[in-house]
Amino acid sequence: MAKGIAEVPGITCGVARAGIKKTAKPQERPDLLVVVTEEPAEFAAVYTTNDVKAAPVKVSMELSGKVSGIVANSGNANACTGERGIKDALEMASLASQLTGKGRFLVASTGVIGEPLPMDRVRTGIAQAVANLGKAQGEEPARAIMTTDIFPKLAFKESSGFVVGGIAKGAGMIDPAMATMLSFVATDAKVPKELLQRALKEAVEVTFNAITVDGDMSTNDCVFLLSTGKSGVEITEENYSLFKVALTEVLEKLAYQIVKDGEGATKVIRVVVEGAESPQQARSVARKVALSPLVKTAVFGNDPNWGRVLAAAGSAGAGIVEEQTELYFGSYLLFKGGRAEFSEEAVSNYMKESQEVVIRLNLNLGSFSFTYLTCDLTYDYVRINAEYRT
Repeated sequence: MAKGIAEVPGITCGVARAGIKKTAKPQERPDLLVVVTEEPAEFAAVYTTNDVKAAPVKVSMELSGKVSGIVANSGNANACTGERGIKDALEMASLASQLTGKGRFLVASTGVIGEPLPMDRVRTGIAQAVANLGKAQGEEPARAIMTTDIFPKLAFKESSGFVVGGIAKGAGMIDPAMATMLSFVATDAKVPKELLQRALKEAVEVTFNAITVDGDMSTNDCVFLLSTGKSGVEITEENYSLFKVALTEVLEKLAYQIVKDGEGATKVIRVVVEGAESPQQARSVARKVALSPLVKTAVFGNDPNWGRVLAAAGSAGAGIVEEQTELYFGSYLLFKGGRAEFSEEAVSNYMKESQEVVIRLNLNLGSFSFTYLTCDLTYDYVRINAEYRT
């Protein structure tokens, strides 16, 4: 059985099928999740930077101190729902607290924007999820927060006496400046609040904040990290890097799964920029290439259209020098200050046969690098999003 957040010592999960999203055919997967810590836990969080924030984000952002878990639903984002949305998010957290006999809960939602939560179904679902605590393991917690996702996303890492495990959802409206993305992660290490928040922020910056599916940022994005302390391993400045490496590995795996499951996607695109004169230059160039619809559609069509990549890279305004730039698709050199000699057929076949297409730019200006993950842009992306509410 694959492991995720439910397999972290000190964590129990319960799910329920509440029927939150109205559909012609009832969904067969759960849509409500309750995550409970055995004892009050330190937590860290990172939230969407969108000016339009969903009610659960606003409510969770007000929490400080320790929490006893997370309550989350899919099928309805509870975003742009005014005072009622805030009231409903607070009620979700309060219900989880009352029914478990525990302390305060973080709250998260994902789904359609602009519709009020059907609180009668949400209340029933929370009660059922609490009654089912301990039964949801492996993939089940991740299934409860899926929307247009095709598969559940989870990751787990054993380190030096402690573990990190997590789940995530996301397939579209992904452009984290933190993606629609939720991720709940836990560790049984005992991590002080300050180090927990620092580790999460640093790990998110090179994982969830380095992926894009469609360039659209959600109103509901959040990443929650809980520390149960169950292992007894204390994280200090001395072993902080060990913890951050384990956390980053888990978030990397979750981020990759989100891109792989991009709405309608058939390929992952890994954009690597190296030889940059600064980390900022490498990141901005990689991001521009990853965001380009023309690059993404070319990859879908197995077209080694290197001109689109160079145009996107140059549009970053980061000071790249055309005459010094090298561009590779996989191991094939397509451009080196000018068009290189290569077989269009060979490069197209590489793209066609690869589930992951690597686009590498060497700027030959310095020693810094950055990697961005994205996916191809297909006919199905349009279909999925055209029919999202129907």
